[in-house]
Amino acid sequence: MNTNKILCAVDFSPCSQQALRVAARLAKRSDAELVIAHAWQLPAIGFEGDFVFPVMVRDQLVEDTKRGLEAAVHEVADLGVQRVSAQALNGVPWHEVVKLLEDPTYQLVVIGTHGRTGLSRVLIGSVAEKIVRHAPCSVLVVRPDGEPQTFKHVLCPVDFSASARQAFELAAELARAERAEVTLLHVLELPVPYSGEPFSAEFARDLDQRSARLLDKWAGEMASTSSVPIKTRTRIGWAGAETLAVLDADRSIDLVVLGSHGRTGIKRILLGSVAEKIMRHARCPVLISRRRGSDD
Repeated sequence: MNTNKILCAVDFSPCSQQALRVAARLAKRSDAELVIAHAWQLPAIGFEGDFVFPVMVRDQLVEDTKRGLEAAVHEVADLGVQRVSAQALNGVPWHEVVKLLEDPTYQLVVIGTHGRTGLSRVLIGSVAEKIVRHAPCSVLVVRPDGEPQTFKHVLCPVDFSASARQAFELAAELARAERAEVTLLHVLELPVPYSGEPFSAEFARDLDQRSARLLDKWAGEMASTSSVPIKTRTRIGWAGAETLAVLDADRSIDLVVLGSHGRTGIKRILLGSVAEKIMRHARCPVLISRRRGSDD
């Protein structure tokens, strides 16, 4: 991936360790600088009334953070990353990470879905979700299970919006670097007339054929710049559900790359409903493409 600097936000949980290894692999492959960040915050209740956290508690947190980051830096260096550094942050974790990402040299942040406070019944942790929503750059969300191996099969759902175009270009770039195959997917969501009567089968078939032709055009563009295998698929239904169905049916897919908004995206909403649905329920890592300064 063409990145100047990659940020990996960690809390030293097993899931964030998984994210760190993925970030290290990407940084090594693209010769990017990797910055490892950890943010800590004392609970607000510690400053209420007469009770104040003892100084030794704060000092222990600072020391633990220092040791954890040093260990992470050594691990990444052992994995072959040439440029690696660490940042200790003090404050609300997601906010401190997003603030750090205001540096325009960061093009990607890698995070785990769950931290130390993650619950098994929750599909993505609150810190991770807030970073995804507010980060000004692309975000790779890594699951706690599986091995951080090279991606072999990338699924890129597109709705032909500007945001999808950005995701398409990112997927092509990553597939070239990882030597992965790519499946371009378009889900045709048929409009529902006011009468409630479904459109004719001929109308649906015509839209499906148009979608297939446009997908073939995009695939041709990708093929002209790389030698990675490319497939196209169209489905009819709701985009989020159909994308997840494709993931369940094809277990070779090990990464989803998609835009943060589709054609129905609203500027004031930082993450589209389809992207959020896929991010929450996908069984594999999800890369949310977001270009700095984009209003899509």
